[in-house]
Amino acid sequence: MSEGQGGLPSYKDLENAVLDGTAAIHCLTHERDHLRSRVDLQERELVSLRATNEDLRRQLVAIGESCMKFAASCISQLETISQVMQGVENRKNAPLDRRAAL
Repeated sequence: MSEGQGGLPSYKDLENAVLDGTAAIHCLTHERDHLRSRVDLQERELVSLRATNEDLRRQLVAIGESCMKFAASCISQLETISQVMQGVENRKNAPLDRRAAL
């Protein structure tokens, strides 16, 4: 930096400092705008992911409820089959019991 009269910077030095400062401000403004755009995009993605997560949670709850109903239905059918098999077994043994009583 060259000095002008009275130890002050020259007009050219001041002009260069102002231009350098302006360029730095421009770069910082551009970087800020870029970062804001990224934040906006990430916030939209976050909202979308939260909605997707909520939808998946509801689907998992519905699947769980469906599985519980299916399991209850299977148990009911197995109990019915067991009762029918016991009835058949009782009928098979009934003639033998009558013969033994004679």
